[in-house]
Amino acid sequence: MTGYGWSDSTARDSFSESWALIKNRTGRGNETLTRPQVYAHRGASRRQRENSIEAFLLAARLGADGIELDVRRTLNGQLVVHHDSHTEGVLIARADRRDLPSYVPDLGAALDACTGLRVNIEIKTDGPHGSEFSDMAQEVARHLRSRAEPTSRWIVSSFDHEIVNQIRELFPELPTALLFWQGPWLDVMRQVVSHGHSAIHPHESVVDDRLVRTAHAAGVEVNAWTVNDLERAAELAGLGIDGLITDVPDEVLGALGDVQ
Repeated sequence: MTGYGWSDSTARDSFSESWALIKNRTGRGNETLTRPQVYAHRGASRRQRENSIEAFLLAARLGADGIELDVRRTLNGQLVVHHDSHTEGVLIARADRRDLPSYVPDLGAALDACTGLRVNIEIKTDGPHGSEFSDMAQEVARHLRSRAEPTSRWIVSSFDHEIVNQIRELFPELPTALLFWQGPWLDVMRQVVSHGHSAIHPHESVVDDRLVRTAHAAGVEVNAWTVNDLERAAELAGLGIDGLITDVPDEVLGALGDVQ
């Protein structure tokens, strides 16, 4: 797999053919399509350290519409941005903020670096001490309430659906989403609708026309992850998906450049 960068002419031609077929098949070739929002997964994570201030700033310069980042809580209650439960052998949930590397940003600093972009804040509760995350919902809600930006700037998601439900109860005006990897998506959709969440965030492999149509009929956004294959990005755009979360935002934006 080449990643379908535009330096590969075969991949570029294949993408162009795929996108043309999708527009013809969906009957959308003669009308203006709405381009999906493109979210940089952990920032511009192919070019800078993932979930770093530098990755967020670069993603903005590359033209991303939004940023996806991961939030964890330290032992002393600080919200920090990091994907894994450990960093350099240190368990974040059992560490003070001062024990973490300087490249791990606080949530506030990370959000400041994403000024002007929509931010998907994924709450991480995995790790060997799950009970220590019992009040993460309150901590995240409190932090976002304290900021001056409109709540429409944020969308909070997690694989831990209970914590997203808690966020919804604590901060009902805050957009929320349920993440899932695989399995019967209709069950997740029912949860999204019953709890009043704004979006569903499926792995891109499970997204099809029926999922998108079902979500949109219920007024629910569909933001898929992690979409790095440009042909797949084109296919999802043709289905009318709302957002694409990708490690290569500049490539996806270039690929979908003919969509308004």
